Amino acid sequence: MRLVTRAQWGAKPSKYPLAYIKSTLGVKIHYEGTYVPKSLANPDAHSTCAGRMRDLQASHLANPKEDYSDIAYNAVVCPHGYIYEGRGLHRKTGANGTAALNVADYAVCAMLGDSGLVQPTAAQLDGLVDAIEWLRSGGDAGDRVRGHRDGHPTSCPGDPLYAWVRAGAQRPDGTTPGSGTGGGGTGVARYQVTINGLPYGYGAVGDHVLAVGKALVAKGFGKRYKVGPSREWTDADTLNFSDFQRSLGYSGTAPHEDADGVPGPVSLQGLLGTLPGKTPSSPVPPFPGRSAFVLGKTNPAVTVLDQALIRHGFAKYHDGNGYQPGPRFTEFTRKNVAAFQRSIPALAGDPDGYPGPETWRHLFS
Repeated sequence: MRLVTRAQWGAKPSKYPLAYIKSTLGVKIHYEGTYVPKSLANPDAHSTCAGRMRDLQASHLANPKEDYSDIAYNAVVCPHGYIYEGRGLHRKTGANGTAALNVADYAVCAMLGDSGLVQPTAAQLDGLVDAIEWLRSGGDAGDRVRGHRDGHPTSCPGDPLYAWVRAGAQRPDGTTPGSGTGGGGTGVARYQVTINGLPYGYGAVGDHVLAVGKALVAKGFGKRYKVGPSREWTDADTLNFSDFQRSLGYSGTAPHEDADGVPGPVSLQGLLGTLPGKTPSSPVPPFPGRSAFVLGKTNPAVTVLDQALIRHGFAKYHDGNGYQPGPRFTEFTRKNVAAFQRSIPALAGDPDGYPGPETWRHLFS
């Protein structure tokens, strides 16, 4: 591990005392979310990374809206694999979106952007794993590894890095720091989804989990259980549900594929005959048709679309005055829709920015 301390990169003192935190559930991965020059990854550009850290800290300290105590992240990893100490060990982050999320996980940022340098280097992936292991060994971080967008509506940490997180946060040689959100090296999907307010997937607990297990056994899909289903979702539940999904015609058993054993609303209702939990109070409005969304044209449905994008936090692209609801389907609208599509696994394969029935359903469900 190549750690660059605050003193070594020239950090300024914190504006306010940093809050102590004994431990976390895990680590959230972030990116800068602005333009980062591709040249930063050049082998001879490492000498500029300390200055970039100073710039990041200065921008956070000067942010009047957030009023950060310091640089928001616990650590930042450059494209050359060096870990720059941010807030450091046992310090509450300011980067995860809310006070509760900041207590739950540490925050590690990669020097990557939403344009320019968007693909992590092999050295950077090694450095990210080093940072996770550093926070575990020295900061009592838990096993989970997630992206910033898990739990907070944002495009962070960008699609390439988020795909790495979801695949298990592995080093380039295939080793992993732990369970991650992609399976922890087991090959079994270990992430959760929420359907009607109830969690499903590895680690979920409740009577609704037991009901799924019993339904699987009743339909002949219980062979993976050693002692039968329980109130806690285990790998056996995932494997049994994968068998059920394949019986419905789904394919692909790798994490985040259609038959990976983590329920979706369609397969869950196919098993149970209903969807438990609290039904959303607002029904999905009827899809107005693709003709409502023509670049440069106006339609009342575009205003409804804009409002949904803003609710979900996908309003990054605008003309400089913030993203405002309106009836005209603009290029900014298309880019915000595309960002939302990339955040949904079922839509990420073709994020063209033009709403279809599935995009509409996900926006309003």
